[in-house]
Parts: sequence; C-alpha cells; structure tokens
Amino acid sequence: MNSKKKNIESQIVEDFEKIRPAITRLLQSQMGNENISIRYGRSRSNNADDIVINPSVLVGTISQSTLDKDEVLIGTVVHEAIHSMSNYKVDMSLISEYFDEDFNDVENILDVLEIMTGPFGKYIFDILIHSIEEKVFVNEYGGLNSILQDIYKESFYKTKTLTPFSQFLSLLFHSITLYINPEYKDFKKNVTEALNESLHLLKPLNYKEVNISEVLEASVQMVDICRRYNILPDLDKYNLGEQKEISQSLDESVINDLSKVLIPSSNNLTTGNTLQKFVGKEVDTKKDEKLNLMDDHISKVGASNNIYFPSGYTSKIVSSKLPENFKHLYSNGFITYENLLKQWNLPIFKVTNKIKPYFIHNQKRQRISGFDQGDLSPHVPIMLASGRYERMFEQKQRLSNKSYALSLLIDGSGSMIEKSKTQPKPWSLSAALIGASYLAQICFELNIDFEVSIFNRGFAADFKETESEYIKRKFAISSMLNTTYGSSAQEIFNTTNHYFVKEFNDSWRDNYEKFIGLIEFSRNLRSSIDSKLDENLVPPLSMFEKGTNVDEVNIMHASKRLLTHPSNTKLLVVLSDGMTRGSIPELKNSINFAKKNKIEVIGVGIGNRGSWKEYENNIQVQHPEQLIYSIVNITKDILIKNIKTTIGAA
Repeated sequence: MNSKKKNIESQIVEDFEKIRPAITRLLQSQMGNENISIRYGRSRSNNADDIVINPSVLVGTISQSTLDKDEVLIGTVVHEAIHSMSNYKVDMSLISEYFDEDFNDVENILDVLEIMTGPFGKYIFDILIHSIEEKVFVNEYGGLNSILQDIYKESFYKTKTLTPFSQFLSLLFHSITLYINPEYKDFKKNVTEALNESLHLLKPLNYKEVNISEVLEASVQMVDICRRYNILPDLDKYNLGEQKEISQSLDESVINDLSKVLIPSSNNLTTGNTLQKFVGKEVDTKKDEKLNLMDDHISKVGASNNIYFPSGYTSKIVSSKLPENFKHLYSNGFITYENLLKQWNLPIFKVTNKIKPYFIHNQKRQRISGFDQGDLSPHVPIMLASGRYERMFEQKQRLSNKSYALSLLIDGSGSMIEKSKTQPKPWSLSAALIGASYLAQICFELNIDFEVSIFNRGFAADFKETESEYIKRKFAISSMLNTTYGSSAQEIFNTTNHYFVKEFNDSWRDNYEKFIGLIEFSRNLRSSIDSKLDENLVPPLSMFEKGTNVDEVNIMHASKRLLTHPSNTKLLVVLSDGMTRGSIPELKNSINFAKKNKIEVIGVGIGNRGSWKEYENNIQVQHPEQLIYSIVNITKDILIKNIKTTIGAA
C-alpha cells in the first residue's frame, strides 16, 4: 500500500471511531437488536451481530469523491452495514419445488444460478438483493437517503462508459432504489428495452419480505431478456475454452465497471465476493484470525489520543491500563520491596517525613470571619461580652488554593531493566518505582490526587494479556501489517504508549498489587516468574523494549490531564535513563508548555544518557539510594519555592 493510501486509511480509522457509536445505535434501533456491534476489519465475522466494515471499501469511496468527507464516510459505513446485516436461510428443497427441478444434490444458490443461467445470473441476482436491501432500509431515513443520493449522482455520469451489461446492472439498481431517475435516451436502445422488460418482472415482488425463489426466477428470466437484446452472448455458440475465456473476461469487466458507479461493498459483486451470504464457503480461519487482530490493532491506533504541540507537530499516543497480570508477582514482589528498602537504607518514614510537612502545610484549612458568615462560633459568650458581634460566626473555607495534583511518569524502555557493570542486578526501574511509591504513599495518606504511569514506544500490550498471548498477537499483526502495508507497516505497528498504573480517579489500594509486582519483575526479571508462576498468569514482559522512551509526547499527554484538574498546584515528575527517541526541540516545547501553564516539571535522569539537562528542575543520579532521596529533595524544593511565592495565603 502506498504512503498516500496509508495516510488516508489512518485518518479514516480515526474518523470511523468517532461516528461508530451513533451508527451502532441507529442499526440497533432499526433492527430491534441491542447486540449489534460495528467494527473495522477485513475479514467477515462468524457472529451475525458483529458487523465488519471493510477499510478498503471506505478508502476506495472517500478517495474518489469530492463530496464532504464526513458525509461520504457516514453514507459508506451505513451502506456497508446494511448489506452485512441481512442473512438468508435457503432451503434447497423449496427451490427444487418452486422450479420443479431436482436441486437436491446442489449445495448453494451459486450452483443453482450456474445451472440455470450460466455465468451471468449471479450478477443480476446479486444486484437485485443489494438494491432491495438498500431500498428498504434507506427509505426510512431522509438524511441518509440524501447522502447516498449525492454519492451516486457524483459518479453516475460514468455509467455511459461501461459495457452494455454493466450499464444494465447499474440502471437496474437505480430503478429499484430510486436514487436517480436516469434519462434513458442517453443509453443504447437495446439496454433500455431490456431494462423496461425486466422491471415488469419485479412488480409482484415483496421487497420487505424477500422470497429467494422469486428473486431467483426473476434473475433467470432477466438473463434470457439480456440474451435476446444481445447484451449477453449465447454461450452455446462457443466451445468450452471460449466459454471459460468469456466468463473470466465478464468477471473482470463487471467488477471494474460497477466499482466506478456504485458504492463498493464487501457483500456484493463490486468487490468480487459475490453471493457470500448464500454460498457459505469455508474460509482460512487462521488468516481471518490474523486479519481480525491486525484490524483491532489499527482501530486501537485510530481511536488513540492525538497530541498537539505548540510548534504544530502532532503525534498519537495509546493510553491503557498496565496489564493486570503483574499483580500475580505481588507475593514475591512485596518481599523484594522490603529487602530493597533495607539494602538501600530507605526507611519509609525517615524518607517521607522529610517532605510530608511541606505537603501538609499547603493542605491547611483557613477560617474566615464575618457577621453571619457561616457556622456559629463556639466562643459566642466571649464575643458577646466583648461586643465583637462580627466574630459570632465563622465559616470553614474550602481546601486552600494549595491543593495538589501529582503525575509520575516512569520510563518503561528496556534499558530500565538492564543491569550495569557494577551491579549484580538491574536497579533503574525498581528504584524509580520505589521513589514513586514514596510520593504515592504521601499522596495517599494526605488525600492528594496523584497518578502513576509507565511510558515507552513499541507494540502496545493489552490489559488482560499474558506473555504468550502478547507474543502471538505481536507476530501475527506484524506479518499481516507487512503484507498489507509494506514499508509503512512499522509506523502502525509501534506506537507511543502510556500505561496507567493508577489514574487520578483510581484507588491506590486496587492498583497496589500490580505496582509491587512490577517492582519484582524489574528487579529479578524472569527468575521468580520462571520458577513460580503458571504460564497463563505471566504478564507481557516483552512489552519493555530497548530505546523506546519518547518523553515529550508523554509529557504533553500528562500536562493536558493536569490542566483539567481543579488543583492549584500541579507537579509532573519524569524519571528516565535515556535520551528521548523523539525530538529534543519538541521535548523542550513540551516542558515549556507545562511551565507556561503553571505545571512544575521535575526531570530525574538516571545515569549519563538521559535528557535530564533539558528540565529546569532536574537532578542526575548514579545509584539507587541517591535516586530515592533525589526525588524527595527536589520535590521538597519545589514545594518550598511555591510556599515562598504565595506566602501568607496558607
């Protein structure tokens, strides 16, 4: 797939996700079925309630149209959904009775049509079903009818350039749906006369209750009509080789012709998947499973957050919860956590007591006084005796403007779980997590809003995924993306990821176990997992890849969340051991953006490779003990600075 088509599809997926809920409700209401769902995909679903919208159909229609893109998208999605919803159960014995012929050994409608009409009847049958489905659904919605009418009108002029049989099929479609009232004088006489004769066959048909046998009969008769008017060849005049050549040529011309003038659909002849609803052919389930995985991934990327930088640069970021299976490492993790506190001489209260008073100072409540201002003062007798009537009432003010919101961003790249030459075990990520746990513990005790996130760039892990499921899905999607997108596959495959360990509104207790489990993994890697944990419980450890930190996108993402938080004082702490794999200028832009919006950004760089120098408030650390105290001390300095600039307010 070329770059232009890939870019169109990426935007279409994003737009599709915006309209999907509304169209889902429309279809649920129309069909009286609350279980109907719509998703983006290339392979058909085995679930009748699962409507799959083919991306190629959307790209084809939108890229060829000059109409409003959003309207074309809505019309095309609904069009595709209409022809995905109806499923027809065909009783071959009833068809045998209807035609008074023996079709007992015939497996499906396609075979019946082949026997009775040769290679031609399938096209007419498919157009009839397609037209009827569309007419019945769309007629109830004036706005939708108007959108589809505009789409068909835009391309109708091309009908004159088609082969006679394709013209007949196109005019037959419009004669049923009534989107367009074509001028027959613009077409050859044999085509219009064949059409007029064919339309008489449709008068007794009940469109709302389709009788497959009647549609079959009409198709057979229309083939005979087209032969009489020399629109279709009489194959009996040709030998078998010539008949096969004519049939193949017809397949190609009809599909190419109708794709120019009708909206393509995965469920009609314009994509070459003729009569899928009736044939029921076996499919390659393994390939379909891979296609579904790929399309789910593309949908996830399409529905992800857009990050806008002041420079005009844009990026996407996939936000999700940290995979829950890390909680299964909690038992060993808690022991590891306690041992690290002793090994690094980090008694929790000794460390937190250095910073907690500064948080508490800014959490004080004030009391303002004034006549009839609130609660009756307990000191009323003294007030009355002294004549200080204005102090009879006191009112508790809300939490002062010193309330806090704290966001902790931790580099989740592979280098954070590598050990240095001088250390027997890796410490960067585990020390960063323990440092985060100190701040989190203070926030938890003082009822301060906080969040903790891991960030990296790579193949995004799902919340309920195990390691084996992650690897299987990763390789399946990689192979399908490479086949489908070629050189552009990598842009979709690897995403900038933001894994929430705890969001602002989450309970710390509910997320504490997987947080501790992450410490266990980061410190002991696979040792405890390989020996203790069932394979079905192992978290997706391979989500940590080397050189995958993109600090600036995650900083902007966190800053936007902090901006919407009602607190007055906002802190953003970033812990990273590597240079951003994105852009240094954009990193500066993201930090400046936060600063201009009164968000204090603290950069803690581990080792010599980090981007910590770009932060106004920064510290570089070389040892785990230093990391913990550095986080506490630099946060304390920020709080003291904040107190001084607003002295007297608290």
